[in-house]
Order: sequence, then structure tokens, then C-alpha cells
Amino acid sequence: MFRRLRNPALQSNPLGPVQLRTLNQANQLVAGGQPAQAAPLYAALAAELEATDHPRRAANLHAQAAHAFADSQDGQAAHIQACAALALFIQYQMARRTPVFYANITRKLNSKGMKNAAEALEKEYGSRVGPMPAPVTPPAGQHGQLPTNCPKCGAPIHINEASWVDASTVECDFCGSLIRPG
Repeated sequence: MFRRLRNPALQSNPLGPVQLRTLNQANQLVAGGQPAQAAPLYAALAAELEATDHPRRAANLHAQAAHAFADSQDGQAAHIQACAALALFIQYQMARRTPVFYANITRKLNSKGMKNAAEALEKEYGSRVGPMPAPVTPPAGQHGQLPTNCPKCGAPIHINEASWVDASTVECDFCGSLIRPG
């Protein structure tokens, strides 16, 4: 019997049913213009995933929480979540994700009038964040386009940050689902 071997880092379990419901609820709240209600859901889920040794997913959820807190004008909470995200991005060498998130969150904090939070983030992480990544093209043999959101959990899928499992499959950074371009 043939058994296909995969990278052990990609074998982590997807989110559990309760976690998936929480993520879906948070995504729906953000989509419905209620980031203040979504932000603590993202933050709690990030803390839970971090405690259960899922640091990459936790990092992305801390980033989602930071954006939601920034959108709801809570600069202090946005700063705390952005620091948690950046610490994990750097620790787990997520070199493509780190500068993109850093640029986006500092731009958002500044544009929403939370200059103190943006300046604090720049002081703490500005020298530790690498340069912006060069655009990525999907592996050869990829056909069709990726959906903009994960069909299972609704999390955003970005081509330049996608975790390609093989030439035609990406893994959702939030729930672990395998997604094939359409």
C-alpha cells in the first residue's frame, strides 16, 4: 500500500468545531461592520491556539485582532495584539508575513489617528522587521485562481502569503484546510 508522506509541519489538525464557529462569528462581525465585537473573539482564539502549540495560526489571529481593535479605535489593544503577532511572526521566521503585517498595521494605526500606538510599535519592532517581500508567483503547474477567502472558515487567502503544499494546493493559515485553485 502506498502512503504519501507530507511535511510534518503541515499535518497539524484544523480548528475544532467550537474554534471554527468562533472564527466564523468573528469574520461575520467584521464583515458586518462590528470590529469591536470581533476583536476580542480573535484575541481569545489566538491565545487559545498559542497555548495549544499552534503558533503560526495564533500569530495570524493576533494580527486579525490587531486590525479589528484598530478599526474600533482601541489603540492600546491594537498595539498589544500587533506586538503578539509580530513576536510570533519573528520567532517562527514568517519572513514574508512579518513586514507585510507591520506595514499594514502601522499604516492603519496612523490613518485612524492612533499615532502613539503606531510610534510604540515602530520603536519596538521597526528595526526587527525585514524588507517587504518580492512578489511571489505560485508554483509551476498551478491552474486557476485561489478563492479570496477559505471556503471552510472564511479567512482571507493571499497569493503572496499562501502556504503551498504542492503545485496545486495551499493550506489555510487559519484553519488548516487544503484549498485548490478553481
